[in-house]
Amino acid sequence: MLNHKRLFTLIVMFGLFVDTGCATDVKDIDKLNYASTIGVDYKDGKYHGYIQFNDFQTVAKTNDTQRSPAKIWVGEGIGDSFEESLFDLYRSAQERIYWGHVTAIVISEAAFKQGIRNIYDSFVRYYEFRLTPWVYGTRGSVKDILSTGGFFGQSPLSTILHEPTGNYSQTSYIKPIKLHKLIGQMNENGFTSCIPTLAVNKKNWTVQQNKEPKLMIDGAIFLKNEVYKSFIPLEGLTGLRWIQSGTVRAGVSVPDKTEPAVQIVVDNPKTKVKMVKIDDRPQFNIDMNATGYVVSRTNNNLLGIQQLTQKSTERIEKEIRKSFMEGLKRNTDIYNLEHELFRYHYQEWKSISQVEGTLLNENEIRNVHIDLNIKHTSNGKNSTIHKSN
Repeated sequence: MLNHKRLFTLIVMFGLFVDTGCATDVKDIDKLNYASTIGVDYKDGKYHGYIQFNDFQTVAKTNDTQRSPAKIWVGEGIGDSFEESLFDLYRSAQERIYWGHVTAIVISEAAFKQGIRNIYDSFVRYYEFRLTPWVYGTRGSVKDILSTGGFFGQSPLSTILHEPTGNYSQTSYIKPIKLHKLIGQMNENGFTSCIPTLAVNKKNWTVQQNKEPKLMIDGAIFLKNEVYKSFIPLEGLTGLRWIQSGTVRAGVSVPDKTEPAVQIVVDNPKTKVKMVKIDDRPQFNIDMNATGYVVSRTNNNLLGIQQLTQKSTERIEKEIRKSFMEGLKRNTDIYNLEHELFRYHYQEWKSISQVEGTLLNENEIRNVHIDLNIKHTSNGKNSTIHKSN
């Protein structure tokens, strides 16, 4: 009988201990505000910090087909530093803000120019922040970016702000980047980081004849060793997709964009950059291998497969050289040729890296060789393609 009493006493004490621990350490999930996006801007000598909250009832799957459009809350705080702007928001947050679900960070061009270390240092030090959010720049309003929702009344969690890989796999232009990857790049000698920029497109989509704003990638901001270098719009970066690793699918108009005869889609291009020394100066040869296929034809030009392949490779080479020149105008090494030199030809890099601007020049890219294999041209449906030519 005594053993039973002792056992009962132990059970009661253990229950009280567990109950006490739960009461002090565990928060009800409905007593927290879950931040999904952080925005940073710099205006009039002050940092403007933004937090995006989403209505999680619209995120969860439901059988209710008449669900109301997702609500988006965007808070704005102001301070002399980025941290002060967030503390300004704490005063009106109503509940404790939980930062573990942040999946995107949007930084304005003005904030980038003030220095990104002033921003990411907070993420590294605070234990709730993860280093896995997608990072974007913008030249527009950060508040507008965070206030733009997805299709069908869905939350921003179903947009390229939080899920860029789906869009990138269908049309690869600027490779999305996560915070931990960006931090690693900024600590690499001679590395120029490429950060996609977001804008609000108010033209392409309508709902019942009313304009429906949607997010889009409109270019990229480039940093070197945490220092802002330049912004280049999307139309100036068509060549970057052929050099940047990870390109999944890219379309190209042949022979050119203004008068296209054929639209080619290229899958998974693989590119190698190799340094050659000409007159004691480093230059680079570019070799690219890829497969492609025809997705549309507007006229009966370029009927022969050899002619089509030649014109396609000429078009791709033109894009590569044009984008390099766009970077050169802004003193921006968009293809990371300097980092290539640092990694594989350190002595050459060391001898020229002491003087700013000695590496980038218009003759830096020497030869561009493209091995494009157009595997099929849907000639079962379009008999005008001649593979024998």
